[in-house]
Amino acid sequence: MDILIVALKNDELTLASFRPKKGGVSFLSAERHALEGDPEELTRLLSAASALPGERKVVLALPPSLLFMRELELPITDRAKVRELLPLELKGETALDTDALAFDALPLANGKFLAVWGRSKDLQEKIELLKGAGLEPELVTASLFHWDRLAPATGTVAVTDGDALAAYSEGMPIYFRALPPGSGEVELERTVAALELAQDVKIEQVISYARSIEGSEPTALAKRGLSEAFDDDARAAHDLAGAYAVAAAVADGTALNLRRGSLAYTAGNEKLYRRLRLTMILAAAVVVLVFAESAVRYALVKRDLASLDLSIRGVYKEIFPTRKKPVDEVAELRSEIKRLEGGKTSSNLLKLLKEIAEVKGDEVTGFYETEVDGPEVRLKGEARNFQGANGFKGRAAGLFDAAEVSEIKSRPDGTVTFSFSGKVKGVTR
Repeated sequence: MDILIVALKNDELTLASFRPKKGGVSFLSAERHALEGDPEELTRLLSAASALPGERKVVLALPPSLLFMRELELPITDRAKVRELLPLELKGETALDTDALAFDALPLANGKFLAVWGRSKDLQEKIELLKGAGLEPELVTASLFHWDRLAPATGTVAVTDGDALAAYSEGMPIYFRALPPGSGEVELERTVAALELAQDVKIEQVISYARSIEGSEPTALAKRGLSEAFDDDARAAHDLAGAYAVAAAVADGTALNLRRGSLAYTAGNEKLYRRLRLTMILAAAVVVLVFAESAVRYALVKRDLASLDLSIRGVYKEIFPTRKKPVDEVAELRSEIKRLEGGKTSSNLLKLLKEIAEVKGDEVTGFYETEVDGPEVRLKGEARNFQGANGFKGRAAGLFDAAEVSEIKSRPDGTVTFSFSGKVKGVTR
């Protein structure tokens, strides 16, 4: 999703679009309009921007002069927890009750935090202005707090756009200040001198991103990422450096945001709820289709079972025409089949077992497992010794073909166990 930065000042409106990419953002387009104090003209410009195609994340960047700042030393380092503590920490030290303010915090190089807040009423007016034009912002911030993306990673430097100044030491922020409206080089030099005394540092370089005058050459860019975002267009990068810094912070999720508490952005939740509603409707439709398919399958199975029961009753009447209506045709048929098979099988089996008992001899003390499968016979028995087990094989040769004794195992008492297999002579499947 593209990022639209709406930089709103009293006399100027800047609209800059960026597209997130790996490691930063790339510049898409921008337009700058001078404002003459006509609210209708501002609304028209914003409405025209909202009419452009594509889905965008809108970010409102306000002048730092509308916000308030103070350094705090807190015993915690988690930024989310610091945000929760700010209303309590600053209670009684602000002109308004903390419930009427919106807070966020920014970590500083010295282990402290910069508390940033604004009047909820003023911020709400700006939000409603954009919302009425169809560009409700998801975040409200100021570019000043993201200029670390414009400063070099080494040394102690100051960055300014003419309206504010931020100082960094080895890439970490140490100082922020909104400059008085219309201040020039004298005020900038005074601020740098005061910063050096207060922080006991030496500012090695002042990097200016103040809007370049037509025909003049912009200063060299301090960050290669800024140049790459604008495809080496130095003038565009110089004039839109603040918008770029905000977009880069939004893209990596570290942007300072005053839309919290009563000002929290909820339109995204509504969009999510609408998408979830559609998902739930589709899921319900799938469930209905599954139940419908199950009902159809149940009806088909029930019909097949009824047809099968009818066929079984017909077979039963053919086999037992004189019997009255049975309770369970299948069970009675199975019982009759087992009864007919059982008489024949049991007779032959008893005869076979008797013959085995006659040939086992005194050396085989007994059989503890017998398995008969047609002509195949498998026995497991016990013998007094190895000779007794092998002797049974010879005696059983008269009853079985392919007689074989295997798995002879000794026991502690001297007896052995063995397995026997063979085919009953004269019996086929």
